[in-house]
Amino acid sequence: MVASNSGVNGAIVEFAGLVKERGHGLVAITSAQHSARMTSRHPSGRKLADFADVVLDNGAPYGDATLPLPGGGAVGAISSITAALLAQQITVEVVARLLAAGERPPVYLSANIAGGDEHNNELEARYAGRIRRGS
Repeated sequence: MVASNSGVNGAIVEFAGLVKERGHGLVAITSAQHSARMTSRHPSGRKLADFADVVLDNGAPYGDATLPLPGGGAVGAISSITAALLAQQITVEVVARLLAAGERPPVYLSANIAGGDEHNNELEARYAGRIRRGS
């Protein structure tokens, strides 16, 4: 899952290309309205949505902000809020489907609840060969 309101900046386009080159599926969260009004800043001319298997529109307006200011500009960006909401909705749906299939989803618990650290350490031990830490 990759989120970018405009979907046109070089770094995000480059990253999306790498995700696909490595054979992974890609869900893009982007503003359809904003992206449609922009040209790519990547040499390929492609945008995030061009790489995606699934595109979710975050509903943000062009420019991202929702409250126009007198004399120009605006405040009240919503893309980060709607992207977080969409990501959480996807997580809830995936977990619900796993539970319905009789699976116990491997999810972290809050470290701020009793047993959270122990549970999370057990998960990390189980998946140690797949977890890479940045240096």
